[in-house]
Amino acid sequence: MSSAGARFDVVSGGQATGDVDSLWTQLAGATDAATFCRAWLGLQCAEIEGTQRGLLLLEDDARTFVPAAVWPASDADVSALVPVARRCLAERAGCVERIGEGPVRFAVGYPLEQGGQLLGAVVLDLGSRSESKLREAQRRLHWGAGRLELLVQARQAQVQAQALERARLALDCAVGVGEQARLDAAALVCADLLAERLGCDRVAVGVERGGRVHLHAMSGSAWFDRKSDQVGAIENAMEEAAEQGCTVAHRVDEGARGLISIAHRDLAGRGAAYTVLMRMQGRAVGAITVLHHEPVEERTRAAVEAVAALLAPEFDLRRDLDRWVAGRLANRARELCAGLKDPRRPTFRIAAAGIAAALLLLAFVPGEYRVTGKAVVEGEVQRAIVAPFDGFVATSHLRAGQSVRAGDVLATLDDRDLALEHQKWLAEAEQADRRYRDALAKHDRANARILAAQYEEASAQLALTEEKLTRAKLTAPFDGVVVSGDLSQMLGSPVEKGKVLFEVAPLDAYRVIVKVPEADTRELRLGQPGRIVLAAMSDSAVPFKVHNIGMAVAEDGNNLFRIEAELQEVPPGIRPGMEGVGKIVVGERRLLWIWTHRLFDWVALKLWQWLP
Repeated sequence: MSSAGARFDVVSGGQATGDVDSLWTQLAGATDAATFCRAWLGLQCAEIEGTQRGLLLLEDDARTFVPAAVWPASDADVSALVPVARRCLAERAGCVERIGEGPVRFAVGYPLEQGGQLLGAVVLDLGSRSESKLREAQRRLHWGAGRLELLVQARQAQVQAQALERARLALDCAVGVGEQARLDAAALVCADLLAERLGCDRVAVGVERGGRVHLHAMSGSAWFDRKSDQVGAIENAMEEAAEQGCTVAHRVDEGARGLISIAHRDLAGRGAAYTVLMRMQGRAVGAITVLHHEPVEERTRAAVEAVAALLAPEFDLRRDLDRWVAGRLANRARELCAGLKDPRRPTFRIAAAGIAAALLLLAFVPGEYRVTGKAVVEGEVQRAIVAPFDGFVATSHLRAGQSVRAGDVLATLDDRDLALEHQKWLAEAEQADRRYRDALAKHDRANARILAAQYEEASAQLALTEEKLTRAKLTAPFDGVVVSGDLSQMLGSPVEKGKVLFEVAPLDAYRVIVKVPEADTRELRLGQPGRIVLAAMSDSAVPFKVHNIGMAVAEDGNNLFRIEAELQEVPPGIRPGMEGVGKIVVGERRLLWIWTHRLFDWVALKLWQWLP
C-alpha cells in the first residue's frame, strides 16, 4: 500500500481460528503486514460473537483494493461480502446490508481511513441478529479500526525512519568520498564507512574499467594483494552482478529471485553476501560487495543501494579523472562506435560520414603549399646621409616621408667656424706664396723649398675647408623619398661626425623582406615565386621572386630568417616601410599534410629531445 508507506500482500494461506490469546500474541509479535492483518481480522471476528465470515480489503501498490486477510480461512467463500465492500468504499461510510437469498443474514461494512485518505474496508458476515446487535458490531469495528490505523502510522514512521537513516548514511559517504583527491582513497573511505555503520564483516568497492569491474578498496585494508584468491572471488561476484545488471544476493531476506548467485555463494561460505551496482545512465560504473557472517535483512541491502545510487556520479567522475589520456581516448572511441551503431541517431551517422569523407579528401587531394611570413617593403638602394664633420644643425628643409629630387638640400650645418678657418688658411697660403717668390728672387733655393712646402700645406688645408663648406649642405644623392630623418626639432643641436641624419631610397626600385620561421626555411629555394598583400593595399597582391635567403634574426622570442625578394611589378602608391603578409609558393602538397605538418614536426622534435 504505497499511500500508507507499507505493502500489504494478498493472503495466501493460513488459518486464523486460534483462541484470542494466540491471536493477541500474533498481533503483538507480527513482523510483517500480512501477519498483522490476519491476526487483527481474527480478533475482530472473535470479539463480535456470531461472526461467520470476515473480509479485509486494503489498497496495494497499483492503487486497487485487494484482500489482505480472509476469515476463518484463506479459502473461505466471501463473494457475498464483495458488494457490501464496494458500497462501503464508494460511500466511505459504514453500512449494513442483507446478503444471500435464504435465511435473513446481515453483513456490516466499515471503511478504514487515515488523515482523509481511504485505506480500505472491513466487512463481516454477522448472520441473523437484531438492529441493536448490528449497531454494537459497528461500534466494535469502529474501535478495532483504530488498531489498524495505528499499524499504518507505525509502518509509516518506520519507513520514514529507515529512509532517513539511509539518507544520512548516503550523505556521510558522499562527504567522505568528496574529501578525497584520489580514486583509491575515495573507495577506501566509502568501504570503511559502510562497514562501520552497517556492522558488516567486509565491504569491497570496485570500479568498472575496460568492460570489467576491478577491486579498488576493501574495508579495514589500506593495501591488498590483487592476485590473492579473495580478491579474485570478490571481483567474480562483482562481475556476476554486472553481467546480470542488477543486485545479486545470497542469503538475504526478500532477495531478488531468478538470478544466478554462484559466485556470491562461493564468496559468502556460511554467511551472506550481496553486490549492489553503481549505475549511471543505464551502465554500471562500479559495484559494492558486502559480506556478513549471518543472513541480513533486506533493509540493510536497501541502505547500500541508496549509497550506491548517490555515489555513482561521483565515482564515474573520479574514474575519468584518474585515467590517462589513452584511457579517455579509448572511452571516447567506444562512445563514438556506440553512436555509429545506434539506429536512433541518423544525423550522427551522416555527420560522421561527412567528416570521414572530408578527411579522405584532405588526405589525397593536393593543394598549393605556401610559406607565410610578415613582410616589409624596402628600397633596393638605401643611401645614408651622415654628418660630414662635428657641428651644429643650422636649418632643416625636409623630413621622412617627403619626396626629393637629386641635389635638393635636406638640411644645412652651421658653417661659420669653417668660414673663419677658410679665411685663415687663405691668408696663410698668400703669405707663403709671397715669401716663396721673394726667396726665388734672391736665388735662395734652400729656403724656397721650405716655403713651397708651407704653401702646399696651406693650400691643402684651404681645399679641405672649402670641401667641408660645400658638404655643410646635406643634399639628396638621387630622386627618391626620405625614409628616415627629421632635424626640424634639432635646430642648434650638436651632431657628431658620421652620425646618420637621413636615409633616402629611390621610388622606382624596391625589394621585399619576408620574415619566415626557421622550421619553414627547409622548403625555400632561390627563384621561388610569391605574393605580398600590404596593409595599405589589401585589395591587391603584388608578385615577387626570391633572390636571397638571408641570416636569422631573433624577434619576439622566435628565430626568423630574412628572405629577400624582388618585386615583379611596382604598383602605384607603394612606399618603403609598408608592411603586410607575404606568401612564398613552394609547390603542391597534400592538404592534410599542409595543415598538420607543423604539429608533427613539433612532436618529432620533442620526442628527440625527451627520448634517451
